[in-house]
Amino acid sequence: MDTRRLGYFVRVADVGNITRAADSLHITQSALSQHISALESDFKTRLLERTGRGVQVTASGRSLYRYAQGILRLEKAARIDLRAGDETPAGLVTVGLASYSMAPGVAVPLLRAVRERYPNIHLQLIQNLTVVMSQAVLLGQVDMALIYDPGYVKGVVFDHVLEEEFRLVTSIRAPHPAGRRDTVTLKEASRLDFIMPNELHTVRRVTDAAFHAAGLHCSVVAEVEPDTVLRDAVVSGLGATVLPLTAVRAHFAPDEVRVHRFADARLRTAMSLCTPEVQPLSHAAALVADLLRTLMLDPAVPVRGAG
Repeated sequence: MDTRRLGYFVRVADVGNITRAADSLHITQSALSQHISALESDFKTRLLERTGRGVQVTASGRSLYRYAQGILRLEKAARIDLRAGDETPAGLVTVGLASYSMAPGVAVPLLRAVRERYPNIHLQLIQNLTVVMSQAVLLGQVDMALIYDPGYVKGVVFDHVLEEEFRLVTSIRAPHPAGRRDTVTLKEASRLDFIMPNELHTVRRVTDAAFHAAGLHCSVVAEVEPDTVLRDAVVSGLGATVLPLTAVRAHFAPDEVRVHRFADARLRTAMSLCTPEVQPLSHAAALVADLLRTLMLDPAVPVRGAG
């Protein structure tokens, strides 16, 4: 199979328009269409459907898209590794980071450590993917991922790193939910409107489960995925949220929000390093994984959720 065609297909799927994709690839539209047709002939299925505004990826196309990303990443990793030779550790290493967690807080320390110790390792840090991070590890789209531990997932292993404890976060502009106490009960919190990640996100599932166990309802008025949008919405007083303490410290200034510990419930979950179960990590990826584990134990790195 010509991996170049897979790259063309991924670009078309990302752009959603063959003409614009061809321009970005610096080839003609007809040539790009021929490459896509050849790919469809090779797989004996339609990958794209034309619409009035461009193209839409079919169900088969979405499956190929996920595998194509892994294949293209491995090809890029191989080229970097082979160019570097055997003198120093080298290669492409991709690390997935869970949103709304302490994971982004370790990104810059990890990048600094890799640049200082292994300058020939090309590090990619990714937070948003079309599939959940554990599946991205399984598909080879990322080498490893620092994520909330979802429990058993076939094909990957989870190395427990630490616990994340959640806090209620309200705008300094909004009325105090608990009579100026630092703690809040679930019943007091249930009177608030919440802005949260979607129902598939671990933060949301843990929060909903705690309210449900107490016989209460968490009133979610909006579901927001981008971290910055949720931050701005909470600061402006559009709603409260529940986040790990490390995420609160990373996204909010102390004078923007009030942070409350739950008095009658402990909302928490485990953070783990997710790696493939069968496929061994490359030498470069194994070195990055070791660095990541070391950083998670370093008290100088601001990623801990205690307090």
